[in-house]
Amino acid sequence: MIESFYSQGCEVKICWVIALEPEARPLIDLFDLSPLSNNLNFPVYINSKSGHALVISGIGSSKAAAAATYLKMLFNVQRYVGWINIGIAGFYEEPIGQLFQAIKVHDTARKTSYFPGFRLSKIVKCQTLHTVAQPETTYSDAVLFDMEASGFCEIASMFSCNELVFVLKIVSDTPKSPVSSVSREEITQLIYQNKDKLREIISHIEKLVNDEKTRLHVPEEVYQYFERYHFTQSNRYRFLQAYKKWKSAFPDGKLARTLATGNSASELISNLESELFLAIKDWKL
Repeated sequence: MIESFYSQGCEVKICWVIALEPEARPLIDLFDLSPLSNNLNFPVYINSKSGHALVISGIGSSKAAAAATYLKMLFNVQRYVGWINIGIAGFYEEPIGQLFQAIKVHDTARKTSYFPGFRLSKIVKCQTLHTVAQPETTYSDAVLFDMEASGFCEIASMFSCNELVFVLKIVSDTPKSPVSSVSREEITQLIYQNKDKLREIISHIEKLVNDEKTRLHVPEEVYQYFERYHFTQSNRYRFLQAYKKWKSAFPDGKLARTLATGNSASELISNLESELFLAIKDWKL
């Protein structure tokens, strides 16, 4: 199945990290995901056409981090991909079923905080989330409570830019409706009843992913110089930055002509920067 995924020229665009099967089931149905294999460390579901991949991690921040890492390695997930953790959460007030984007995630045990995701405040309400080691029963703070998000945020932000890491939570329990009373069926229903809002959110995230993919794309004409000359990491970055500016100034320019006299990475960079400098001098302001 994995080989088939790659042979079809498919690529992952959205990675879902979900704690529980009842939380994952509506997403599997909503985005038409299929099980990848029965021989994996974590249950994984994919849609090779849309580029969605989902992993079920189990409860706990360390398991969420491990499952995200597993998905990253399994599909060699690129840096422009969107990462989403969605699930139920406790909250200090009603209503049950309210969907939030967590824009601050605080790990109460380690005293660390994360600020994931491009804010989708025009689509969904924003809130602070505390990741706790045990199910919350006192709801002492006016925040959301879960058991996975901090581990997910820590690791997913290493795999993609922080703006493409999203935490979405649906209120499942409150002081009036304790977590012990929430059934598997009710968890699934809470996700299902937010399906229209989730479709809208995913549509927006997919646009962000496409924009980031375009931004990070390196044309083939650049790679030939990386293969021909030795570039340090800093020189590679300088060359890419200079190339992007040069391409904006000379959209029809021929890179081979500009770099014809370069015999090293530093000379190639100097040639690009010099041509840019001369062009700027000629601009009439």
